[in-house]
Amino acid sequence: MYIKANKSTLFITKDRDIDSTPIIFIHGFTGSHKSWKAIRDKIKLPSISIDIPGHGKSTFHDLNEKYFFNDFTNELYLFIVKMGFKKVHLCGYSLGGRLGLCFAAKYPELIKSMFIESSTIGMEPGEEKALALENDRKISQLIKTDYQRFICKWDENVLFTNQQERNIKEYTYQQDIRSSHNNLQLSHSLLTFSKGNMPYMLHQFQKFKFPMTIINGKDDTKYIKEGRIMLKLNNNARQYIVNNASHNVHLENPESYLELLNDHLNSSL
Repeated sequence: MYIKANKSTLFITKDRDIDSTPIIFIHGFTGSHKSWKAIRDKIKLPSISIDIPGHGKSTFHDLNEKYFFNDFTNELYLFIVKMGFKKVHLCGYSLGGRLGLCFAAKYPELIKSMFIESSTIGMEPGEEKALALENDRKISQLIKTDYQRFICKWDENVLFTNQQERNIKEYTYQQDIRSSHNNLQLSHSLLTFSKGNMPYMLHQFQKFKFPMTIINGKDDTKYIKEGRIMLKLNNNARQYIVNNASHNVHLENPESYLELLNDHLNSSL
């Protein structure tokens, strides 16, 4: 289904009949709603998957108009209200985790629980954050001008080096998803949702009162540290380190991911 909002049109897939609290999956950069198929097929709870604007079938209305994290949270809110859900479980991977955290900060009353994979509460204002934005600006330009070169460079990222060895079938499937995007839409999405543009969520995260599970791949040392920061900020959070996985745990070690997700959902009912 499509939800036409003020600045974007969101494409959302959902189980046919949802009569209880659903889990909403939000993918990472270059993914789509299809990225969650293998996971959604194996969970019992009713689920929903969203294409982030600029990915898959979700589009920005005007690529020259500024779009903010707050715009996405408001558009997701409209969908939840439209569907009549009182509460939802949010499950976000990487960029999807960051968007989920921003949504939870604005609408905490709608959150039953959060399952956060390889994500972060953002960066304090300063030189490092400015550099992150500048780096994403360069990558955004590459996506516009030479999309195939971008895809090759993206695959060389140290975060993704072991994906082919650990799950070649799912890796190939994700490659097909990555290649299917509109490059101009994706370029705008990268710049829009850059960590350099993300609100710093430290104080908001400290106030969350719902259960949170943070998972990280053992080989993803950068985001293990980000997870530990979150763990120290809120007693409602717990962190798990998953063997045989790096950044994309649900692709590289889906069995462990599903076990942790089901434990999380069962304990959050």
